[in-house]
Amino acid sequence: MAGKDIIKYVVVVLLMAVLIAAFAHAYLQTEKVVTVSATIEEVMAGGNEVPNVTAISAGVDRINLLKYPKDIPANFPGVYVLMVHEGHRINYWTSVPYTGSGTYNLTVGLGSVPPDGSEVRVIVTVNDKDGKRIAMNTTNIVL
Repeated sequence: MAGKDIIKYVVVVLLMAVLIAAFAHAYLQTEKVVTVSATIEEVMAGGNEVPNVTAISAGVDRINLLKYPKDIPANFPGVYVLMVHEGHRINYWTSVPYTGSGTYNLTVGLGSVPPDGSEVRVIVTVNDKDGKRIAMNTTNIVL
């Protein structure tokens, strides 16, 4: 009887070790993301304050696969990031609420990852409560 108990114990321990290893592998795996920082200032135009995207800083980073950003629900008004490579959108939908002048930081997940060394256009827009684009600026980065 003791021999069967030892075998059961060994099987349970091995099963737990396999599950822990699988979880650790998924937890430690990372994927490429683009971090975007956009500075937006409100300026007077025609008697109204309107947003102006004055600076964009973008870079490549890696993030844990379990925390990888996918499509984010639309925010109106909102700050949006669109990434284009060879005429195709490559990022998941990414936006944060627009609250006025300031610096907005977004982490952008890539739906399709172009080859290393590819140049990608990063477009930052501000959309009003109706979804109409009211400000835009662009920059290029190399992935």
